[in-house]
Amino acid sequence: MRVVSSLADIDFAIGRIARAGRDLVIESSADSTIATKVTVTPADALRSVAALLTSPSVWLFLVTLPFAAFRRQAPGTSDAWQERRRRTGLNKPW
Repeated sequence: MRVVSSLADIDFAIGRIARAGRDLVIESSADSTIATKVTVTPADALRSVAALLTSPSVWLFLVTLPFAAFRRQAPGTSDAWQERRRRTGLNKPW
């Protein structure tokens, strides 16, 4: 998945998922652009599930998901994060 904000442009792939007390901790995999750890509290999870269940966009996404694997990427539309980073200037502290 891709996370884009004014501070960063991150390719985030889910790696390890574990519990830490009552929270869920999701760590990025080695092929993510930045090592990342996400902590999800029970309250965060409930709000997220409620938002997902009430969103028509999510239901449409889920219905079309089986067909997404058959969709081919157009030539020349590489999703290489290095190229995006160079082009957008994000993730640069200077």
